Amino acid sequence: MKKVIGLFLCMVFVIIVFYQQNHAVTDQKEKIYVEDFKGANDSVKIQAAIDKSRANKIKTVMLDDKKYRVTSPIIVRQGVKLLSGYGTEFIVEGNFRVFELEKNASIEGAYIAINDADFNSEVIYLDGKYKYYNTWYKTHVKDINIVNWSESNQGTGISLYAGGKKHEISFVNFENVKVSGMETGVKLIAEKPASGYAWINANRFMNVSLEDCVNMIYMDSHSTIPNETSGNQFTNLQIQPSSKTKSILKVSGEYNEFDGMAWDLDKITHQNAVIEFTEHSKDTTIDIPSIPMNRISDNGQANKVNQ
Repeated sequence: MKKVIGLFLCMVFVIIVFYQQNHAVTDQKEKIYVEDFKGANDSVKIQAAIDKSRANKIKTVMLDDKKYRVTSPIIVRQGVKLLSGYGTEFIVEGNFRVFELEKNASIEGAYIAINDADFNSEVIYLDGKYKYYNTWYKTHVKDINIVNWSESNQGTGISLYAGGKKHEISFVNFENVKVSGMETGVKLIAEKPASGYAWINANRFMNVSLEDCVNMIYMDSHSTIPNETSGNQFTNLQIQPSSKTKSILKVSGEYNEFDGMAWDLDKITHQNAVIEFTEHSKDTTIDIPSIPMNRISDNGQANKVNQ
């Protein structure tokens, strides 16, 4: 009987060891860990992990629960997700574009602190040259905190740009994003290309909180082709102005939608419009009931404000 029990326990032990080894191999294949890389600084280590992930078709780069000092730009490569731990912090020192996302790249869970008063660049940047245009691409920005510790109110939290032939940013989701203390919270710019069309269309900004920014949301384009920012949806906005705030929303393009709340307008020192429909806005809908009509300027066509 003892021999049978001993044999059974040995078999169980072998199974457990095999499972652990197999699980470790699987996990190693599925994720790359930044802490396994060496480099002159944290930016170099993070970029090396991302590049290794891209080269080996491993989808996820994991960061540890620690502070990373970011001193140079980081590009999240196509097909790679940069995934933070709950305690991960990026401390940005210097003036440069912090994170640029290629097509089908994602960033999730990042706490990004601007610790340099000279910073005046984009924190998370998407460029239409990468052509984010299919619904099945997995590009997303999720669970992000961007805070300017320096109190300089400079730089842009989330920036989307399209300005060349067939440059496009479409069907990208931005979810649970908080931006505080920047010059511009969210910026969408579609410039007229030398030829062809440029679009920033059909993107979703869900559960976005903006606080203490000079300009909360800024959109610049024509109302339609050849350069347009249209059909973008901003839902469940929470906007908290400060004495430094000048504008809550400046919008161009067609069929854009905005709904949410704006608080404490009395903190804005001027009495001018805080929402502006430009002459290139059309058929845009705004549902932010806390903003009175006398703080809204409409130079566009067929725009609608729900009160």
